[in-house]
Amino acid sequence: MAKPSGKEGPVWRAGIYARLSVDGNEKKNESIDTQIEIAKKYLRQIEDAELAACYTDLGKTGTNFKREGFERMMEDIRQKKINCVAVKDFSRFGRNYIETGNYMEKIFPFLKVRFIAVTDGYDSERITGGQFQLSVNLKNIVNELYARDISQKVRSVKQLKQEKGSYIGGAPPYGYRAKKVGDKRILFPDEAARQIVVKIFEMYADGKTCRELADELYQKKIQRPWAYNTTGKIYCPKDQMLQQWSYDTIKNILMNPVYTGTFFQPGDDKKTHGSPKDYESHSLAAAHTHEPLISEELFRRVSQRFQNQKKYGNRRGFSETITPKEDVFKGMIFCGGCGSLMVRQSSIKIRSGGERVRRYSYACPNKNKIGNMACSSQRISLSALETIVKTLMEKECSCFEFCLEDDWKENMQEAVKKKAAIRTRMREAKQKQEQLTWMGSQLYRRFHEGEISREVFLEEKSKIEKELEQWNRRETDFRRQEEMTEQEAEKRKQSISELLTGGTDTEPDRQMAECLIQKINVYPKGWIEILWNYRKNELLERMTE
Repeated sequence: MAKPSGKEGPVWRAGIYARLSVDGNEKKNESIDTQIEIAKKYLRQIEDAELAACYTDLGKTGTNFKREGFERMMEDIRQKKINCVAVKDFSRFGRNYIETGNYMEKIFPFLKVRFIAVTDGYDSERITGGQFQLSVNLKNIVNELYARDISQKVRSVKQLKQEKGSYIGGAPPYGYRAKKVGDKRILFPDEAARQIVVKIFEMYADGKTCRELADELYQKKIQRPWAYNTTGKIYCPKDQMLQQWSYDTIKNILMNPVYTGTFFQPGDDKKTHGSPKDYESHSLAAAHTHEPLISEELFRRVSQRFQNQKKYGNRRGFSETITPKEDVFKGMIFCGGCGSLMVRQSSIKIRSGGERVRRYSYACPNKNKIGNMACSSQRISLSALETIVKTLMEKECSCFEFCLEDDWKENMQEAVKKKAAIRTRMREAKQKQEQLTWMGSQLYRRFHEGEISREVFLEEKSKIEKELEQWNRRETDFRRQEEMTEQEAEKRKQSISELLTGGTDTEPDRQMAECLIQKINVYPKGWIEILWNYRKNELLERMTE
């Protein structure tokens, strides 16, 4: 990099970057200071360099570059606040060989940034020859292999603990309590809940469905596992509202082999957890590690029933080989009874000629709930809904043709206003980020110069980082909102163009539905209400099916 001419003062505005993988005890935190001091010592030897800022990341892995301190440094580089980056060595900068090389060989040279790795003897202003570059590449490869090796060792340690009978999960499964015994975390039966687990397995093996099990548990006023873990009470107190067990909760219990006294290692595909195929495989982590609540034979019976239901419901693989149809009305159909968003469901119908087809319908998620939470809303088929929408589109066609172009102009003006407001909020977020970054730098300076204690530094640093993270998320949300505003405007433009040229003969698709329809309410007794984007009043239509 050529030295700029005609400039007074330092040429290199340096930023020191330091990183630790684990934010542990005081000794480990002190090594951040060590990294910074090593970089400072080197910078003092450069006549035309001054320290502009220090950037630190504690407890952050080097295998990727999604780190708060690193991202702040890159933002300062883009804003030309610094043009030199100094680190203790390559491993502190990153342990991903490809990404580290990309920064050194492409990004930093393009941004005219000097890069220094002190103890590795690398300075981008002083390197000569390809042999030194080869040495740098080899070091980066070694750093990445080291990171992979550490990751594999962590997984191996966890697996070893599991094989020795130690429970390595979070909250113990319903029906168990976890206790520390020596260096192991052992599962012991929770006497209050074990009989409920056993009863769930026995009733399902005898032919009960998950819905019938949920009804049974509700009638007996047995609290869900989450509520039990929170309150410590199996049965719901009279002054509290009882929540219904979800089918997924019951299914997860029924498919978990931990209840046979076994720690199970299903592999990468967690969806197959507990299936007979996996249970017969050699993916056991450890057997007989804790007291079982049910027998292996009972678990096999339950698992086999799940497998048989999957084969039957799938119609010998049909639903897995046919691509589902696009959900044109996704997020638009609501239950008129309770206001919940209705969900699309599909079933397989075999026609008289043997042809198999998917049939779609929409149903309220509260339809199968128990007691006061149950909803009496009626299910509606997709074919009936499409017929109604097209019929009402024909009725509204003259209105659409009359007002679509005017409404489009209004919507474009609204989009421009919305984008302007979003950009204003983005600028405010950016200013707040810069302010917090400056506060963090000043806080570290005060700590490094002994003005504040380490405890005060860590406490204040944590507050700043949390607030900075919130503003980073806000800025990301604002950018996403701006992109969505542009995409929605373009979709509306395309849909309006199709309507104006094709009229009601145009088959409704997702873009057209988003353009025309604001909301569809499905009421009991077969009434449908459609709220249009381009008409203030609503139309009601009786279901024809």
